[in-house]
Amino acid sequence: MPGCFDGKIGVAVLAGGKSLRMGRDKAGLSYDADTTFLEKLCRSLDFFPYRYVSRNVSQHYPIDGFESVTDDYPECGPAGGILSVLRKTLADAVLFVGCDMPDFSEAEAKRLVSIYNGEDVLVPVTGDVWQPVSAVYSVRVCRIFEESLRRGDYRLRNIIMQTDFRTADVPEECFFNYVNINTPGELESFRRGHS
Repeated sequence: MPGCFDGKIGVAVLAGGKSLRMGRDKAGLSYDADTTFLEKLCRSLDFFPYRYVSRNVSQHYPIDGFESVTDDYPECGPAGGILSVLRKTLADAVLFVGCDMPDFSEAEAKRLVSIYNGEDVLVPVTGDVWQPVSAVYSVRVCRIFEESLRRGDYRLRNIIMQTDFRTADVPEECFFNYVNINTPGELESFRRGHS
């Protein structure tokens, strides 16, 4: 039955990527005149009892109320950041959100938490697209992540398939939460849509 999990859930914003297609750090992109992508997300997600920003060793993002977690597994993509936070957290599970999804809302985070049932991973699905960078991961998956990274398999879907996971369809009216901004062209379109 969805929503019967009674453990502690934290949140982490994944900000340690290389942003190769964007050409600059996506976490620091301007959401509006006063707010970066990272700041916007953290404001939307600051109701969780455990809050983290996953970063690479060269980044410094002091966000009040969010603990900075350096990625212990560089060059492993989001999987390295996820594992680094899961190994550190005092929560039982963590909702991860990519820093390039600035419209991910408090309402969507609360919806996901409300349907989380203690699975190893709860993966939102928009249409037929998995959203593994915006999923809830239990700390129980650390060993599976460690073994996959040791083998050189960094693909989140491959790792998730080894766990006791569940997918959850996202209502179409909530798809906007999962729009990610990867290129200068996407950023320009995003800003036109928010002006």
